[in-house]
Amino acid sequence: MSRESEVDVEVELEIDVVTLMTDEGEVDCGIITVLELNDKEYIAVSPLDEDGELSEEIWFYQFERDPSGGDEHDLIFIEDEDEYDQVIEKFDEWVEALEAAED
Repeated sequence: MSRESEVDVEVELEIDVVTLMTDEGEVDCGIITVLELNDKEYIAVSPLDEDGELSEEIWFYQFERDPSGGDEHDLIFIEDEDEYDQVIEKFDEWVEALEAAED
């Protein structure tokens, strides 16, 4: 089961960057948004290309904020397929709302 998605987002976003450790090493990713769903937070990130721009890939993780108020947040792999599908659906709704606001 793939843990990434592709979407064509034409909306201009201010992008914060986070560095993730993957099997291939460190990957700089742009934070697209944080979503709330079922009393949890989820984060959508996209690996940055060589020009520092968002790629077409989007990765989703459960997001747990640092309880001490610092910046040591945890990103947790979403293992449950139904939960992952719900996060993608919520993200799609967010994108549609952005596009509607642009019109």
